[in-house]
Amino acid sequence: MPGNNKIEVLINQDAKLVIGKKVNVTVTLSSDKPIDPNKAITIKKVSPNIKFDQDITQPIKLVYEDHEIKASAQLSFTVLEKVGTVPVQKGASIHFDVDTDATAGGSGFTVTTFSDKVIADNNNKMEISIAQKADLVIGQSVIFTVKLSSEKIILPAKSVIIKNASNNIRFDQDITKPIVLKYGSNSLSASATLSFTVEDVSGNPVQEGDSIHFDVHTDAVTSEGDFQSLPFAGQANEIDVNSLALFITRPYLQTPLKDNIKPSENNNSTSIYTTLKSKSGKVLVGTPVFITSGIHNKMEEFYFKDANNTNEILLEKLGPNKGIAITSDSHGLVKFYLYPKLSLVSILDLKMVIPNVFDILAKNMLYVVNYSNPGYMNSIGMPSILGYASGSLSADGGVPYFLTAVSSYDAQSPGDMILFFVNGIFTGHIVPVDSKKNKLDQYDIELPYSIFKQDELSNFSYTVIKESGQALYSEPLPLTYVGGVPYEADTEAKREYVSCVVHTSLGVDADNIIPEDNYISYDSIMKYPGYTHNGLFIEVLRSNTNTNTNTNTNTNTNTNTNTPTPVIQQVPLNITDITLNMYINSQNKNFMTSYTAQSTLHEIGGNGNASSVFFHIPYLDIVNVRGNGNISFDYQFYQGEDLKYSEIWNGFIETVPGPGQDKGQGNS
Repeated sequence: MPGNNKIEVLINQDAKLVIGKKVNVTVTLSSDKPIDPNKAITIKKVSPNIKFDQDITQPIKLVYEDHEIKASAQLSFTVLEKVGTVPVQKGASIHFDVDTDATAGGSGFTVTTFSDKVIADNNNKMEISIAQKADLVIGQSVIFTVKLSSEKIILPAKSVIIKNASNNIRFDQDITKPIVLKYGSNSLSASATLSFTVEDVSGNPVQEGDSIHFDVHTDAVTSEGDFQSLPFAGQANEIDVNSLALFITRPYLQTPLKDNIKPSENNNSTSIYTTLKSKSGKVLVGTPVFITSGIHNKMEEFYFKDANNTNEILLEKLGPNKGIAITSDSHGLVKFYLYPKLSLVSILDLKMVIPNVFDILAKNMLYVVNYSNPGYMNSIGMPSILGYASGSLSADGGVPYFLTAVSSYDAQSPGDMILFFVNGIFTGHIVPVDSKKNKLDQYDIELPYSIFKQDELSNFSYTVIKESGQALYSEPLPLTYVGGVPYEADTEAKREYVSCVVHTSLGVDADNIIPEDNYISYDSIMKYPGYTHNGLFIEVLRSNTNTNTNTNTNTNTNTNTNTPTPVIQQVPLNITDITLNMYINSQNKNFMTSYTAQSTLHEIGGNGNASSVFFHIPYLDIVNVRGNGNISFDYQFYQGEDLKYSEIWNGFIETVPGPGQDKGQGNS
C-alpha cells in the first residue's frame, strides 16, 4: 500500500485531555491521488473513559477539499469523570482507532490509532512568549520568557528545565542545569527568561528546512498539582531580506500645536506592515521580530496597537533601544498601527530587527507634521499661484490643477520635504526639494483645485520639514476658490473593485438601499421617530470570492480594444483599512471629503452583512444641498504596496429640509 495515503488525527491546539472537558478532533485523509467521493470514516475500539458527541455506530461522512486529494471529518468527545462507578484517574490511557472505506489511486488507508493520557484539571498554566510553532531565521537570536501562573501559591525555589533541544540551536544559558525561576510578589506567578541562537552546536551550517525543537518543563508545583510541559517546534529558514522592509500606508500624520493637547486618535494613525518570506518564497509563520527606530528615544514619541488596531503594544528594550516585539501571523504578516503621542513635529525612521542577522529600514519615513502661522519676520516666504494676485481663484479652461511656486529659503538642502496646508490642515500633497520636476522659485508644482472648498475663504500655506525634524513655516496666502472644475474622482485611476452601496439613515438593511443614479433627498438623511441615526450609511462589500456583483455601468469605459477590461470584484476579507471619498457639486455646496472612521453593525443597529465595512456620513455634512446637485462616492485601500480603487457610485442630491423638518435632527 503506498505510503502517500495517510490518516491524521489531531485534537485542537489548545485542547488538553482533562477530566470532564470536551475535546474537538479533526480526522484528515490525504493523498497525492484523488480520494474516492462520498466516503466516510468509522471510529472503532474506543476506550471506555471517553464519549463521542456523534453517533459513532454510524459512518461519519468526509468533506472533500484541495482538488479531492484531501478529505476531513470533525468530531468531538468528552473525557468522562467516571466509568460506571469508578473515577477516571490522571494518567489513564485514552485511545480509539480511525478506519475508512475511502481509497485513493486504487489503494486503501491504514487504520490509525489515537492514543494519549488523561490529565487532572487545575489552574496551573505555563506559557512561553514565542509561538510554539515558528519559522525561525538561520543565525537569529531569540529571546523568550517562560511564564507560570496559578490561583494557588507556587512552591519556592523551583526551576525551568529545557529538554530534547535540537543540535541546531545554541542556548545562552547552560541548559544542562535547571534555570531558576523568579517569583512574583504573591508567589502566584513566576518566570524565567532564556535565549538561543539558530546555529549548529557542532559548527556545521544550519540548512533551510531543518527542524528546530525543544521542550520546556518545570519542577514547579502548587497544591493543585504540577504544570504541563510545552513543546516548541520550528523550522530554519533563509530570510528574503527585501521582505523585512516595512511599508507605511500613511507616512504623514498631523498633530495639534498645543503642548497640553493629546493628538486625537481619530483619523490620525497609520497601519504599517510587511509579509515575511524565505528566499524560496515561503511565508514565514510565527517569526519573532523587533521593530525600533534608527534614532534613540524616538519610539517613546508614539504608541502602538496590534494588527486589529485594538490592543496596545508596550515598548520593550532590546539592546540599546526601545521598540515593539511582534510575531508574524499565519500568513506571514507583520502588522501594527502607530499613533503620535506628542504634539510636535517629528521624523521616525523605523527598522525591523532580526537579532544577530539583519536590521532593515522601512521603505518610507514617517513624518508627524503641523502648521503654524509664523508671522512675516519668522516665515520662509509665502506660496504664489500662477495667474493669481488676490481675491478669487478660478479654474479657467477646465484644467483640474493649478501651478504654484515655493521661494528659496535659507539652509535649504536635498532631503527637505515641502508639505502643503489649507486652513492649517495638511492636504496630503508633498514635494521633495531635490525633485527634478519641482524646482524652487518656479511655477513647477501642480496641485489640484480640489484641496479648496468652493466659495469659502482658504488660507494656503506650506511647511518645510528638514531631515533633522526642524520645521520651517510659510505665511498663509488668503484666497477664495470660486470653482471652474467639478469635484470628482480621479478619472485616470484603474478601478477594479465594486462600487459601494448607499443606505438611508434607517440603517444597512437591504430595504434601505438607494440605487445608483437615484436621488438622495432630505427624506434619505433625516432621523425618523423610533430610529437612532440620521445622515447616510455607506457599505463596502467584502468577500474572498472574485464574483462581479456590481451593476455600475457608468464608470470608466475602456475604448482601447487591445486592453482587457479589468475583472471587478469585492474587497478581500483581510482588507480593513479603507478610505471612503465623497464628491458633491451643487448650486450652493461644492466640495470633496474623505472618511476613514468605520461604524460597526452593533453601533448601527439592525441587520446587515457582517463581512462588509460601513461608514456613517454625518447629517451636517450633507444637509442643505440645493439645486439638483450631483453626488459621487468611491473608496480606496492598499493591497500590499499598491493603492487600489473602486468603481464610482453616482447619483443626485438635494437635501433642503422643509419648514421645521430639521428641528432636533442634530448630527447622529
